[in-house]
Amino acid sequence: MEKSEIDASRLMQVLYRMARSRHALFQEMLPRYGVTLHQFHLLLHMRASGRIRVTELSDLMMVSKPTASRMAHTLCDKGMVSRKVDEADRRLVFLALTPRGEEVVAEIQDRQRERLARILKKVPAKEIRAFLNTVEKIEGELEAISKEEAGGDKRD
Repeated sequence: MEKSEIDASRLMQVLYRMARSRHALFQEMLPRYGVTLHQFHLLLHMRASGRIRVTELSDLMMVSKPTASRMAHTLCDKGMVSRKVDEADRRLVFLALTPRGEEVVAEIQDRQRERLARILKKVPAKEIRAFLNTVEKIEGELEAISKEEAGGDKRD
């Protein structure tokens, strides 16, 4: 096996373990807010995008349109997301966070940031910056490959 393949396997294992550990660390707080991990990710995408259509949300989350629609519907029922019909084209429906949705995202992110900051205090700042720069480069390449391989394929 080539060095790059060994490094790729090692990276896959480390990222998997990190994701699993992060999930376990934050999983206990999500039920307090009445959201699942996937619903929280949907709220994060909506917060970053502002007003968004279900089709755009499904693309961002890499899930089918019906899946994104069901998650959004559940969050509407919980008062965290609102649906608004576009005034110019009444066929278009946009989703947006409600004040309650904004509050939930902010509180969860604050708690996550506090926990991660405690962990990062144990690692030299130079190493953290190098790690983040490298991970961001890898993420950019993964996104580019994903878009290239998708070839504009829609999941509606």
